[in-house]
Amino acid sequence: MIIERDILKEIMPFMKRKEFLSIIGPRQSGKTTLLDIIKERLIKEIGIKENFIHIITFEDRKILREFEADPVEFIGSFISSKENELSYIMIDEFQYADEGGQKLKLIYDTVKNVKIIITGSSSLEIKALVGKYMVGRILSFNIYPFNFGEYLKVTDERLEKIYRGNRKNALGWIDGSNNWAAKSKKDMFHEEMIKQFEKYCIWGGYPAVVLSGTDTERQKVLRDNYNNYVLKDIKGLLELATEKNLFLLSQYLATQISNITVYQNLAQVSGVNFRQVKKYLGILAETYICDELRPFFVNRQKELSKNPKIFFTDMGFRNNLVENFNGLATRMDSGAIVENSVFISLREIFKGLNKLNFWRTKSGAEVDFVIQSKGEIIPLEVKYSDFKEAKITKSLASFIDCFKPKKSIVATKNFFGSMKKNNTEVVFLPVYYI
Repeated sequence: MIIERDILKEIMPFMKRKEFLSIIGPRQSGKTTLLDIIKERLIKEIGIKENFIHIITFEDRKILREFEADPVEFIGSFISSKENELSYIMIDEFQYADEGGQKLKLIYDTVKNVKIIITGSSSLEIKALVGKYMVGRILSFNIYPFNFGEYLKVTDERLEKIYRGNRKNALGWIDGSNNWAAKSKKDMFHEEMIKQFEKYCIWGGYPAVVLSGTDTERQKVLRDNYNNYVLKDIKGLLELATEKNLFLLSQYLATQISNITVYQNLAQVSGVNFRQVKKYLGILAETYICDELRPFFVNRQKELSKNPKIFFTDMGFRNNLVENFNGLATRMDSGAIVENSVFISLREIFKGLNKLNFWRTKSGAEVDFVIQSKGEIIPLEVKYSDFKEAKITKSLASFIDCFKPKKSIVATKNFFGSMKKNNTEVVFLPVYYI
């Protein structure tokens, strides 16, 4: 079963531009399948002949050796002899290429009528290999495991349609493109949506996991993903002495989602030098394991000096680390799991983390997320509980009093609604529509 990804809407408009493209994301997130879908779109929508489109992989060592020996001649072997006919060459797992960035630049500068699309499983390696040589010559896109909408595309197309409509209204209100006002009511679809959303929170969005037929299969896929990807790929980048160090580090991080990171604790638990902990967290982010969310301050220097929160890129990956796939109703960490799932969605909506923060005061007041959009700040609080009326916490009220935002969001379990706090419009919506 092939699922068309939301990212296609962002990628396809750039297919006739001169710049090369890079698509970066974790292993097993669907990059190879995405190339097949792009090929089909090029044929059906743009009218490119199939023999002008080639998909190769550098996991094939023979092809990799040919490319590294003479990249210009290698690429030229795929190009049509017809003048002004653009050929598309898609290279999967480009990070295996030695000095790949220099070779891409040589191709870009000397070979005509070719559009190259590369994929890679580590933004760290792709940036190091490609970024400094291809400035202004390559456009980058991130692909992640399925978001909730893509998950519904597999599991329940009717609910996907409902999700898309409500989410469009909510996102339009956030970016100011519509004046949507949520009427106070319980979401009539909440029982069906919650069932799917909580399953997504437990198993995550890796395509092979979502498409598995049983929980046993899902656990097997997640375990293999960790063993084949993290233990092999990440251990070398982190320069850890043993796999045990990596397991202890990643497992401890998995127990700390949505909490403030204490670097001393990470160093102690994982058995690595304190100075190396920050470096390791950066590498784990670049390889799509987890991310750091930094606190919100008006003074940016303060923001950089305070400890972040940790969130995982995929909840199935995280739950595999803590060896717990029980439903949210029976878990002590259900609130943290839902908050992490909101983080996953917000990171995709706002194309990274530079527009996302959290807020916490010395007195303990806290807002889960602070969105910075179009020069405005929008606090978002996650309250995964049943609401019967629009009401806000003291923490959110304190943020509104302090920063006077125009808009604020409360993510609920089942409730639509709105209210005013001073001059701030507060919208309440079910968490699964974010």
